[in-house]
Amino acid sequence: MRLKFSPALEQLLDLILAELPDDQALYIVGGAIRDILLGRPLHDLDFVMPDDPTNLAKKIAHKRQVGFFVLDDERHTARVLFRQRGNQIFPLDFVQFTGEDLHSDLMHRDFTINAISVSVRETGKLIDPLGGIKDLAAGLLRTCSDHSLTDDPVRVLRGIRLAMQFDFSYAPGLDALMTEASQYLPHTSPERQRDELFKILEGSDPAEGMAHCRQFGVIKSLIPPLMEQEDIPASPPHTLRLIDHSLKVLEYLKQLIETPKDLSTWWLLDFRSLFGRFSEHISDYLEEEITPGRSKKGLLMFAALLHDIGKPETFTVGEDGYLHFYNHAQIGADLAWNAAKALQLSNAESEWIRTVVQNHMHLLPFANRAKEPSRVDVYRFYQETGEAGAAVALLSLADTLATYHQSLTLDKWQNALMVSEVMLAAWWEAHQTVVSPTLLLDGNDLQDEFGMAPGKEIGEILEKLREAQAAGEVTTRELAAAFIQTQIKGIE
Repeated sequence: MRLKFSPALEQLLDLILAELPDDQALYIVGGAIRDILLGRPLHDLDFVMPDDPTNLAKKIAHKRQVGFFVLDDERHTARVLFRQRGNQIFPLDFVQFTGEDLHSDLMHRDFTINAISVSVRETGKLIDPLGGIKDLAAGLLRTCSDHSLTDDPVRVLRGIRLAMQFDFSYAPGLDALMTEASQYLPHTSPERQRDELFKILEGSDPAEGMAHCRQFGVIKSLIPPLMEQEDIPASPPHTLRLIDHSLKVLEYLKQLIETPKDLSTWWLLDFRSLFGRFSEHISDYLEEEITPGRSKKGLLMFAALLHDIGKPETFTVGEDGYLHFYNHAQIGADLAWNAAKALQLSNAESEWIRTVVQNHMHLLPFANRAKEPSRVDVYRFYQETGEAGAAVALLSLADTLATYHQSLTLDKWQNALMVSEVMLAAWWEAHQTVVSPTLLLDGNDLQDEFGMAPGKEIGEILEKLREAQAAGEVTTRELAAAFIQTQIKGIE
């Protein structure tokens, strides 16, 4: 394998060399070398050198008039922020060696495929003391040492993410090392846990990634209540053990929100034919961020993973022998909130996840009765869920698929599609009329035209008016006035 630098990267390295003193060494390390060898686009660059790189980074930033700041005074780590075309940030991180020399620095890294280096002065000569190039060619993930993971247990999550991202296999013995190290995850930074976990959830195969997290003990360490699902058997109409059901929901959800190459599955064809017009809306919606750096896709995957987290706590067996989970959605919503906050998600993100989990059963009664939701049903659904309602509608479909799995029938699926289609159509095609209609009369009108005194009664009547408008029962200002008059008489 040989490095092939883009013209833009060559230009960037020339700029850095111009500021680098002749007697100083500087090396590119980490994922950038790996990605160049794999022909993948770069998103950042990491540099290491024997001395404190802060002054060098500052000179480069000053020369190009770009952003600069110190990441870690103690570890002598600085960052320079370049901008690419399209105004995207391209960070350069400069770090002093971890250890006495470059070899020691590479030995302290996580995986051999990330421990390949090159001097900025000799870019044609790869430095690979740990065999990372060979592992890269073989598609193997191997640690730099037997203690790489226990030195930093968050690397277990990174290893799972890399295996999913590149479709790599684990080197012999790595599974045991990952299982051992995962028990120390609770002693690491929750922010770092969160960031790696969400890269898995937003990645190419979140279901498989979370299956690996289950296998290596990551879920047990980070979300203990979720692992209690291991003890819950399948309960009709569910055909899978509870923990397997939760992971299967992720698998189906990914197929629903992304366009797979194989559209031969009958249920997916039905979904595409009915929901195709929402494809762009769904994609844009899931790319939105409540907090910068995490998409709603990742939040939805996290909520999907946790949607039945309340079942172990509410598990009972009735006299009829059937399993029951009364109030599991509400209990689960609180547990999901706790899990989100433990990972340092923002309050807004945690509330969004809580809303999705709490309402994941909301649409089921309509589908079970083959009943199309009315405009009032739609309005009340979105009053309960807000903009998280679109996520609930998508999760509801994945939950249906995972519940019945191979026993899914055409009528069950079509009923579920019908309900979610009504909800999504209202959100994206009838928002101003059904989801959140503009009031025909407001609080000032109620005071000026009907002589009402300020107070909670005005808000209550206006909410009833908005629901009547959403239902299509009140469509003009005159009808709104008559509706208000009737409501006032009812409280006199």
